[in-house]
Amino acid sequence: MRSTRDFLTGIITGVVIGILTAPRSGKETRDKLTEEANKRTGDLKDQWEKGVSQVKDGLEQAKTQVNQYTDKAKEQYNQYKDQAQSAFDKDKVKDQYNDKVDELADDAKDGITNAQSSIKAN
Repeated sequence: MRSTRDFLTGIITGVVIGILTAPRSGKETRDKLTEEANKRTGDLKDQWEKGVSQVKDGLEQAKTQVNQYTDKAKEQYNQYKDQAQSAFDKDKVKDQYNDKVDELADDAKDGITNAQSSIKAN
């Protein structure tokens, strides 16, 4: 950015020196300076508009990329959440199954104990 500014300053300085040293009347010189200033101002406005347009385009591209990354992160989050939930559910079902097996084993043991007691009593 600095080199562009220096370049433009050099061009403007050269034009002004050239106009001031040219063999013209004062009115012609003033008119020429006004014309050149208007021309340069128009050029600078065009460059400014191009720069603004480029910044806007870059901003839109950045927004698009951020939205893409956000969507991708949400997808991965949901995938990991589902996997964790599934693993949690499996552990829960496994624990319930093991509790039920233990309960049935205790009931079977009690049944065997009761059966042995009734055989001994008879």
